[in-house]
Parts: sequence; structure tokens; C-alpha cells
Amino acid sequence: MGAKIMKQFQQRLRASKITAAFLILGMLAQGCAAVEDRRFGQVATDAEIRLDINKRALNGKNQDLFFDLKTNVYEGRVMLTGAVKAAANRTRIAGLAKGIPGVQTIYNDVQVTDAGGFKNTANDTWIKTKVNSQLLAENGVNSANYQTRVVNSVIYIIGRALSQHEFGKVLTIAKRIEHVTKVVHHIDVRAQTTK
Repeated sequence: MGAKIMKQFQQRLRASKITAAFLILGMLAQGCAAVEDRRFGQVATDAEIRLDINKRALNGKNQDLFFDLKTNVYEGRVMLTGAVKAAANRTRIAGLAKGIPGVQTIYNDVQVTDAGGFKNTANDTWIKTKVNSQLLAENGVNSANYQTRVVNSVIYIIGRALSQHEFGKVLTIAKRIEHVTKVVHHIDVRAQTTK
């Protein structure tokens, strides 16, 4: 069982790397100048936190949660999303992030629901693609400062807006996407930091 889950994790990781490479190539081809505002050390810390959470999810007693969990980390703030059938599993997922060095806040946005399936996954993928492409194309929005997830037509966003005006644009974009039922955000509004 553990080897099968590890192989699926490696396949997901490989697919994520390929997707990231295509996105970077696309941005370069478009001449896009979107540069993330986090300091390099913070980006590394956030990646380490995400990796630690995934390692805990792969632990023998938590393997059943691994494919139900999606993790985003931005400036030490952890956004947990996904869908589980039992409230106890939602609580277990939140426990995976507790006690990890560098974690400032945990947002447990995991849904407890029976909804899901291929149709929802396809719709969620379509919504995520739409919101991310519109954030990238919008003047005055630094799309690199935002991470998004979509679960059962609900958009979850974590990141940082450099102004109240940018914050408003981001929420407007997310809310106007067809088939979106709700937008949940964990966006801080703070001016750019010096790197």
C-alpha cells in the first residue's frame, strides 16, 4: 500500500513540475514580468513547510488523507483545502500542519462533503485555469503573489495584495468566473517589501 501511494505522489509531483515548466515558458514567451514579492528565504521556508506537511500525510497512519489534501503555503500561512467525507478527517488534516517550524497560521478550508467525482474535478480544473489566466492578464495584479485552489466550485486564494485596489481586482476576477459558488480568501494587503 505504501509503495503505491509513494508512486502516485511521485507522479503528482512530476506532473506539477511539468505544469510549472510550461507556465514559466508561457510567461517568458509572453514577455510577462510577473515576479513574486516574497523573499527567496521565505519561498524556501514555505516550500519546506509544504514538504513537511506532505511527508506527514504520507506517514502510515495518515496515508488515507494524502489524496484528499491540497496544501498551499504563503509567508508561513498554510491553506489546507480538499474534500473529505468525515469531520474527524478534517480535524486530522489540520493536525498535520501543527508544530512545523515556520508555520504562522493554519487555514483549514477542507470541505466535509460527499460531493466530488470526475465532473466536479473537471469543472474545478476549468475554474482554476480561468481564474489563474485572468489574474495573469490583469493590469495592476501581480499574479505571482497568489496561489489558488478550487474544490467543488469554491475558489480558495492565499497570497498578498500590494494595495487595496489590487485586492479588489483579485476578488472581482474570482467572483465573476462562471460556475463559482463561493470565494474564500486569505489575502494580506501589504506594500511591497525590499528584497
